[in-house]
Formats: sequence, C-alpha cells, structure tokens
Amino acid sequence: MGTAAKTDRLFCWEMLDATEPLMAAVRRLYETVLDEDERVPWEWLERGVKSRTEWRPGGNGRHLIVAVTGAGELAGFVFCVHLPGYGGYLSYVAVDDRFRGRGVGTRLYEQAFNVLAVDAAATDEPLPFVIWESCPPEADDTPEAHAIWAARTRLFHKAGGFWIDGVTLPSPNWMDLTAPAVPLQLFLAPVDSPRESFDPVTVRAAVAGLLERIYKAEPGDPEWDGTLTPGCHPRLKPATDARRAATARERA
Repeated sequence: MGTAAKTDRLFCWEMLDATEPLMAAVRRLYETVLDEDERVPWEWLERGVKSRTEWRPGGNGRHLIVAVTGAGELAGFVFCVHLPGYGGYLSYVAVDDRFRGRGVGTRLYEQAFNVLAVDAAATDEPLPFVIWESCPPEADDTPEAHAIWAARTRLFHKAGGFWIDGVTLPSPNWMDLTAPAVPLQLFLAPVDSPRESFDPVTVRAAVAGLLERIYKAEPGDPEWDGTLTPGCHPRLKPATDARRAATARERA
C-alpha cells in the first residue's frame, strides 16, 4: 500500500456493530501487529462488541475503540474493559506501522480512559486506576524487537502509566493452551486515586484483582502463584524503567 500520507485529523469512536466492514481491518491489524502467543481468539473481541447492546451499569463494560484518519484508513485500535468495583483494564492496543510516531497510541489511551471513566460514573463509583500487561522481548531478540519495547514503554509513560516492578505474570498462551506460559510485565495508570496512594499493599491488591477478575485465578493456580510469589513487594516505577525487564524470558 505504500507509505501513508500524514493526516491533520484523527477520529476515534467505539465499534458498536460487529458486522461493520471496518471490523475486518481491525482483525487484520490485530493479527499482524500482535504476536500469536499474546493474542486471544479473535472471536472473544468480536463478542465484546456484540455485548455492547446488552450492557447496563454494574456489568463489565467492554469497548473496542478505533482511530481512523481523515482519509478513512484505520490507524489503530484499543480494546478495554471496565470492571465494576475494581477499575479499568486495557487488553490490547495496536497501531498500524504506517502511523507510528504520530500520536495515535497516546490518543487511543486517552480515549480508552475517557470511556472507562464514563462506565465508572454510570455505576456511581470512581475509576481508581487502569491496568494492563505487555510482553517484553527476550534478551537475544532482534534490535528491532527491543526498539519496539522501548517505544511501548515511552507510550505507557506518556499515558500516565507506571511499571509494576517486582512481579511477572505467567499468562496462559490462549491460542495454544499446551504451550508454555507467556511472561508479562504489568503497568498501572492512577486515575481517580493519587499516585501516592499506591504503596506495595495497594499495588499487590490491584494485581490480585487482575488475576481474579481477568484470569479467573486464585491462590494455588499457576497464574496466581507465579505472579504473587512469597515475599514479593510490587512497587510502581517509571514505565521506561521496564526496559530492563527485557531479559531472558523464563517460560513456566
């Protein structure tokens, strides 16, 4: 397709109809940008769009938000979830390579935070934080892979996110449950709760909530025991500090 021309405007909106033609472009970007071992089956995201017509305050609010250029090209998307009584969760963010460096990722994070805050307000509660995972490269991966990781952590920083130092989440490979676990780093952006309130106890509770609400894990499960190891004291660090997490990945 060649190099896309820079556009002056970027439009963001939520997909509410899984049959829209743009969904095909979202799927192509999802399967192109994200490694297979980081993805869930596409149908899971599709069901999230279909669930929007049935959502009511108090239920999990799933959102697929797209960023489209003035020329009508898909520049990126974010899939996020509001979990009542907990906070916000970013599941996937992807930006087309042709539009990198133009603020698309930052815009998607901002839009996701806005939508999650609306869900929280509809449920008559604050949005204390938004949490997400990301997979660092292995130590012997290509320079390009390490450059992408560095760019991701810079984006996380711009979005107000912090790295949760002290934990690594061994996520199941949802595309192949017989494959080794995928070690993920966690990030958290305070929203309605001040940064100073996130001490190790509060951060640990946020991680435990992620394991319970998203991974359906509990003590004794490999995801739980592999993340919240005995004596761990997770702390918020600058997101860019997570670059040092790109060491040899030990798969469970």
